[in-house]
Amino acid sequence: MEPKKKKLLMLGGSPFQIPCIQYAKLAGYYVITCDYAPGNPGHQFADEYVNVSTTDLKAVLKLSRKLEIDGILAYASDPAAPTAAYVAEKMGLPGNSYKSVKILSEKDLYRSFLRQNKFNTPWYGGFSTFNDFSSNSTDFTYPVLVKPVDSSGSKGITLVNDLWEMGDAINYAMKFSRCKRFIVEEFIEKKYPQLDGDIFVFNGEISAYYLGDQRNDESVNPFVPSSINYPSLLPEELHKKIKSELQRAIDLLKIKFGGFNIEVIIDANDNIYLIEIGARNGGNCIPEIIKCASNVDMIEMSVDACMGVEPTIKNRKEIEKFYTTYVIHSNEDGKFRSINLDDSITDFVLDIKLMVEKGGDVFRFSGSNCTVGVGLLEFPNLHTRDQIMDNIEELIAVELE
Repeated sequence: MEPKKKKLLMLGGSPFQIPCIQYAKLAGYYVITCDYAPGNPGHQFADEYVNVSTTDLKAVLKLSRKLEIDGILAYASDPAAPTAAYVAEKMGLPGNSYKSVKILSEKDLYRSFLRQNKFNTPWYGGFSTFNDFSSNSTDFTYPVLVKPVDSSGSKGITLVNDLWEMGDAINYAMKFSRCKRFIVEEFIEKKYPQLDGDIFVFNGEISAYYLGDQRNDESVNPFVPSSINYPSLLPEELHKKIKSELQRAIDLLKIKFGGFNIEVIIDANDNIYLIEIGARNGGNCIPEIIKCASNVDMIEMSVDACMGVEPTIKNRKEIEKFYTTYVIHSNEDGKFRSINLDDSITDFVLDIKLMVEKGGDVFRFSGSNCTVGVGLLEFPNLHTRDQIMDNIEELIAVELE
């Protein structure tokens, strides 16, 4: 008689989650996916799909108990990360503390944690209404950023230059906040490109650290990452300081394991700001490009760790070439026809993953929810990479009907 397969509950079935579902199946697990979007493409790769919202803590816990799951994972899904921690804690499964993951998942709680523990953090305030903010408006010097507290992928962010712009910025942020709260925070001028990428933690220690240099398509939206370049060109000394600060945060939060998506800003005085520590692997194929560059497979490690298997790094290598994840996007709304790939770039394309089908809606690139696809690129040298990436919007062009 065949042994009973261990059950993994994957929270979500988005295109970015497909490689994780596929690996879990390959590893011999019975994979159940759940979310409130039955049309998500990841569900067809699972053994079973259940229509339950990934942010409904009680409903997912009830489902998990009914299914008698052995592990739960919120791969590349920020909104689902607290749910995974909550269920794991309640059922005694491998996971991180719900309290710690909630802190990392809500920007006002996270900024408060940073301030209390003497990390560098922008001056900020968390609010629920315009009137709440008005009572404290004199605390801020413009420009400021307005952000929803519980949204990821740069959705709902506005740079505000004076009080008269604040009402529209708050309304925009609130559209993307499930808990209907926003933060207003000081705008930090960056000395270097913003850093973006993933780390992996096991037994409370950072075992893999891969942050790249973020670029933005300034003509569409300066706050949404349009590409991440690996390896980062920042001085090694700064990366040591960043890693040390990240480890300090992990120690304070008593994080046990998992993939974490990181965003870091460095100001004119080389002060490090841990802008985000997302309690899940990054989207936009960040784990895939890290594997191409270094052989470190954070997808495999994430599944193994949440199923109680010690994650191992096999044949890690130094990054010898130059790698990029490019977020394919449009600067206008329309219906998707195709991707026009210029001949000059074909030799450097490892893979192109489309998120939109022919005839599907395309929206101006205001957040990660407007992604048309992701290109995984490999370049032989820095000169070639810079030459290509300076013109990337023309070389991988979105054709609309």
